[in-house]
Amino acid sequence: MTITETKLASDIKNGQLAPVYFLYGKETFLTKTYVERITEKAVGKDPIDFNYLPLRDNPNPRELADFVDCMPVFSDKKLAVINDLNPEAMDAKTLDGYIELLEQIPDTAIILIYITGFEPQLKKSATKKLLAAIEKNGCVCEMKPLTSMKVAQLITKKANKQKRIISQQNAEYIAELTMCDLTLASEETTKLCAYTNEGEEITTEIIDKLVIKHTDTKIYFLANAITEKNRKKALQITDELFEQRVEFPAIIATLAGAFIDFYRAKLGKEAGVPPQQAAADFNYKKNREWVVAKTYTAVSKVTLSYLRNCLAILSEADTRLKSSAVNSKAFIEQTIVRLMVTE
Repeated sequence: MTITETKLASDIKNGQLAPVYFLYGKETFLTKTYVERITEKAVGKDPIDFNYLPLRDNPNPRELADFVDCMPVFSDKKLAVINDLNPEAMDAKTLDGYIELLEQIPDTAIILIYITGFEPQLKKSATKKLLAAIEKNGCVCEMKPLTSMKVAQLITKKANKQKRIISQQNAEYIAELTMCDLTLASEETTKLCAYTNEGEEITTEIIDKLVIKHTDTKIYFLANAITEKNRKKALQITDELFEQRVEFPAIIATLAGAFIDFYRAKLGKEAGVPPQQAAADFNYKKNREWVVAKTYTAVSKVTLSYLRNCLAILSEADTRLKSSAVNSKAFIEQTIVRLMVTE
């Protein structure tokens, strides 16, 4: 059967393990976390080799069958873990061997398949056939991107484990800076905990000093500075983008994307629709819902007419950058100034 991440967490906590799992999704950090949880629950933190078999790609199903058919030693279960099994790269005989195995797993064994190196082709025939066999006897779970609030909760939990203090606001700030990517959020939180001492607070100043601001996040802050008419801040962020050697058309394109977010937020705000509903109406992914919530605040002092004019300026700038010879750096700066002075 297909289950949610919440259901999977509950089952593991209660010791209700399925004979076979297929874990995949864009949130690979979460996928790896659940692989660790299932492994620990099934065979312990330090399993003996006889009970634990880590594999990659498409191992021979007969060899896998030999492993799961043997009884475990000093344990109730044996666990085979396969990373990046790809049914589309199998011949018909190998695929049939896997399907036969997955439909007849002994009670003393678990097969855990997880995907982190590619996006599974769920609509292709071989993958559909394999998943159908897994769903008959086990669980399929997609690890979807998390909301900024959920990522912030995990950041707070990690910081607290290291005996550091962090406010909800700053945890959400880290989530936004890392674009709600759990791998990045975890790495940055580890860095912040290493920088501070036990009992100390991870402040906004420390976050700004240490956390890498990725290009999309920087350009989002640039869009905010423009709508606030903060020329100094806007040009400072622009200089940082130049130093990072971000391609000039990419700056304009991403900035246009930010203003489209602003325009949608303004429409939702004027219609009296709450941010979460607006995010759903415009089909925002869970890890980008925070963008709508933030832009509701950012657009409070601007008009729809202003945002339309900004989008027109950015469209014109995009065309000029791609079709004519211009001093790109100066042209970008001129465009940003135009965005701040337009009405």
